[in-house]
Amino acid sequence: MKNKYSRRNLLKKIFRLRKEEMDLLFEKYKRKNYSQRNYVPVAENSITNRIGAITSGLAPYSGTWNKATALHLLRRTQFGYKFSNVANFEQAGLNASVNSLISFSNTSPNPPVNFYQNVFSDEGNIPYGGDWTQHAFNSNSIGNTTNVWRTSGVTSWNLGLALNQDLNIREKMTWFWFHLIPIDFNSVRASQNIYCGSNSARICHEYVQNFRTNGLGNYKTLIRNIATQPAMMYYLNNQANTNSAPDENFAREIMELFTLGKDPLSQFTEADVISAAKVLTGWRVQNLNTHPTSANFVASQHDTSTKQFSSFFNNASISNNGSAELDTFINLIFSKSQVVSEYICRRLYRYFVYYDIDANIEANVIVPLAQHFVANNWEIAPVLDKLFKSQHFYDMANYGVCIKSPFDLVIGSLRAFNTNYNVSDATNYHAQYYVWAAINTNFLTPMDQSMGSIPNVAGWPAYYQNPNFHEYWINSNTIQKRAAFINAIFNGFNLNYNGLTTRIEVDVIAWVSQFPSSLISDPNTLVDQCVNYLLPIDLSATVKNDLKVQNLLSNQTNDGYWTTAWTNYTNSPTNVGYTNIVKSRLKSLLLAITQLSEYQLM
Repeated sequence: MKNKYSRRNLLKKIFRLRKEEMDLLFEKYKRKNYSQRNYVPVAENSITNRIGAITSGLAPYSGTWNKATALHLLRRTQFGYKFSNVANFEQAGLNASVNSLISFSNTSPNPPVNFYQNVFSDEGNIPYGGDWTQHAFNSNSIGNTTNVWRTSGVTSWNLGLALNQDLNIREKMTWFWFHLIPIDFNSVRASQNIYCGSNSARICHEYVQNFRTNGLGNYKTLIRNIATQPAMMYYLNNQANTNSAPDENFAREIMELFTLGKDPLSQFTEADVISAAKVLTGWRVQNLNTHPTSANFVASQHDTSTKQFSSFFNNASISNNGSAELDTFINLIFSKSQVVSEYICRRLYRYFVYYDIDANIEANVIVPLAQHFVANNWEIAPVLDKLFKSQHFYDMANYGVCIKSPFDLVIGSLRAFNTNYNVSDATNYHAQYYVWAAINTNFLTPMDQSMGSIPNVAGWPAYYQNPNFHEYWINSNTIQKRAAFINAIFNGFNLNYNGLTTRIEVDVIAWVSQFPSSLISDPNTLVDQCVNYLLPIDLSATVKNDLKVQNLLSNQTNDGYWTTAWTNYTNSPTNVGYTNIVKSRLKSLLLAITQLSEYQLM
């Protein structure tokens, strides 16, 4: 593992260390220690001291609903947000906003298409712009190169969906499930199973689409479906699990990673893994070279012995019952309802709220949320509804404490600043997929997160690995990549593909023009608006004044220096000189804000 940094060292290393006056409100509510949930006061001061640990729970939030709370909800449930999203949520209120996130028409997106025909002719004769997701290669002799292009297309297409996400939680939940129950696209393609080299893109696409379609549905049903999903059959090798040569990979992970976890109450044994592997023998993908592809039960490869489980499962046994044994096993896992529900609620909490779960959080949030989960028959939507409407979710201690994942930073920034990530001609699939691929290759992958690529079966370490969790996003390499990304989108760059030029650059004048004109002309209110919109926690008056003076006033002391510049521009927007002055100062201001350590938090 590469170098990790404490909060203090992180802020020093990534960005500039600044001297500033104490902001009392922030000092009162911020984490006193970045690596532990520790609320010991840093000074004996009744204004800044926080007495005791967080005790807020799942009672409905009854505090003020305003722009700050709307932004907090959006930061945690979206990969970035548009200016209009903030206004909509602020006006709609808490209940309506949460309801819109989790109750929506889940229409399937248009499928990935042949974008590569100009570079490599599709071996299945799918035309340029054509949907290949229902096409299968029925021979080992062709399709391998096409499959590589299709796999690349699935990754780009998924990124495009996140960049163009609707105002709901679908994309955020899709990648929650993918990190919890992952596959790796290239690992599936490279497996030695027949036809995988030419057909893996199709089943990997179907795997992610299962999450996109059912991510807010029934968790138990989701697990049952995953158990025989073709991509998972290959990824964790249950395809090779037979009565004569049992393979325990999937049997172990379905319990250890996907349902029961490794928390203290989860006491399944190695013998349970062996018995589970026997239950899972006989399932086979036999038709990968046709569409649709599915896993079928082959009785001759199934272990017909009685499968004995440990005292953790109340010494249950599963007698020979063919394909029905799988459902019996799933029921057996979910009979440990407390263990399963608390494990999944912890994973949801760490994805949407914060990584550290102390005794108070366990008692006041995790346990009752898990009970709510079971009471709602393993439906995910009611769990999210309860969490996102709770006092705890909007507790000030949960603002600005999570390091943004690369998805949150890159996709979120591109969306928040209204950059061009879609090409001007929607029918130029070559250019569009290449633009999305460039964002993935140039920015996301170097930061250690990419759609369809996973370091191991446990997912991305930032979501599960003690003791540092989200600090794993930060190392000596990714620090530089994050800063370079911010610089790139403000300085601008061109992507030239298939006759189209797509320029990705923040239009700083257009962006600030979303604020009321009266707020823009006053440099103090302009800095306030930018900080409140872009950062999850406020800055001290000293820092905001420095931002104003150094950027909007060009180190002058008179606020009129900016007001005059803005007025001149608005009165004569075609005047190149006036435009360049305003653009330069706004770019300097927004770069300064986004280079602050606080911009890396959410």
